[in-house]
Amino acid sequence: MILWMLAIGISVAALIVTAAARTGNVSMAYTHLAIAACICIFFALDGIRKLTALSGQGGSRQAIAAEGIRATGMIWIWAGLVIAVTYATGILVWKEWPQHFIGMFIGAGICIAIATTLAKAANSGSEDATMMSIGRILLIVQLVAMLVLIVGFMLDGQMKRFLVERYTDWPAKNVMFFGALAIAALSGTTLNMLSRNK
Repeated sequence: MILWMLAIGISVAALIVTAAARTGNVSMAYTHLAIAACICIFFALDGIRKLTALSGQGGSRQAIAAEGIRATGMIWIWAGLVIAVTYATGILVWKEWPQHFIGMFIGAGICIAIATTLAKAANSGSEDATMMSIGRILLIVQLVAMLVLIVGFMLDGQMKRFLVERYTDWPAKNVMFFGALAIAALSGTTLNMLSRNK
């Protein structure tokens, strides 16, 4: 958890600096994209590593679901923080940012709440079939939604907007695209492990 919090703090600062330095310098936009990609790769790989270790140690299905859902919740928090600091501070102007910020923190809240409930049940040794069902549905919804977002961004050319300086939503697009990749990877991995541990 400490490592994730450090990664979130450092990456948010680096993404803000590179977004602010974009004016007249497209290399900063490429740097922003690279930082977003690297931190999301870290989130995905570290989360998958923890899930694999938990499964290898004979962790319960509830513990595995809790870990996977918690990890996706942290990515929602990270993405919301980056977007809020980028646009709320006036570094860039994008009128749609509040809706995206609110949506991300609602997603984070749902994930953390479900993960916490599942973790408590796992620690107490009880079985909460209802929460397991809700958690599985959440993972499926996240996986499908993130795959749709990824394909949509690719087909619509959203990931090229940083090349045109007049567009101001490109930092949010970078964060959403790579965040979606990490959430999809974690959701898919968690679902796969749950299906193998029936």
